[in-house]
Amino acid sequence: MEQINRLPEEIARTLMSDPAFNTCLQRSLEEPELIEQFSRLYGVALPRNPRSGLEMMVDEATGYRKETFDKFFLAFIPFVYRVVYLPLKSQFEAGQVKGEF
Repeated sequence: MEQINRLPEEIARTLMSDPAFNTCLQRSLEEPELIEQFSRLYGVALPRNPRSGLEMMVDEATGYRKETFDKFFLAFIPFVYRVVYLPLKSQFEAGQVKGEF
């Protein structure tokens, strides 16, 4: 039987229930250097942008795009959780970060 890759339960729960984590994830995706270095270290990348409509259709038909997105986000979401979100949350709760989280 094929093993289904999933996010760890704690991270999936946080993703669904904590808007701060969603904001943190979204802002992390807006940082090209973070994504570039993450991809280099973890060996996963976001799918390439198709150069034409035909290439886009082929990527969709072959499952390349979905498979690449799944692989990237199954690594990137836990990375952001551990490396960005938890340290910021800890600082915020300790009163070291002022403002909105």
